[in-house]
Amino acid sequence: MRLRGKRVMFVGDSLSLNQWQSLTCMLHVSVPRARYTLQRTVDLSIFTFPSYNASLMFFRDAFLVDITSEKIGRVLKLDSLRSSSVWKGMDTLIFNSWHWWLHTGRKQPWDFIEEGNEVRKDMNRLVAYEKALNTWARWVDSNVDPTKTNVFFQGVSPDHAK
Repeated sequence: MRLRGKRVMFVGDSLSLNQWQSLTCMLHVSVPRARYTLQRTVDLSIFTFPSYNASLMFFRDAFLVDITSEKIGRVLKLDSLRSSSVWKGMDTLIFNSWHWWLHTGRKQPWDFIEEGNEVRKDMNRLVAYEKALNTWARWVDSNVDPTKTNVFFQGVSPDHAK
């Protein structure tokens, strides 16, 4: 197994989940007698082949930046990446974010958008997405050693909702 001793993490929404599930299934089929473990918490799923010291992880984070509960409601923070500590130490990171940025109404998981000290009810979603990706890119530039970690970003996927 070429993933011996490796830690691979998918970070994003259902697109990342589907790709993580597909890869874990393909690997399990390739070594069907290998023992594995599956651990799940609220946002993190870890599929491990102990005999290969290989871990495949999925971290659900559809926006990459934070959504926090504040007194005023749920706030999408375009310049905050508190969950990024989970991403550190991986051999491969595969990120995606797009699908949820255009949702409005009941499907929108935030009430306000914050950048720096400015809080607003809404803003152009493409501008918000760009600001969040710039925050993510600065994190990658500051925290990832490209000689040790491969980083991939999956672009826009087709809408798969009805």
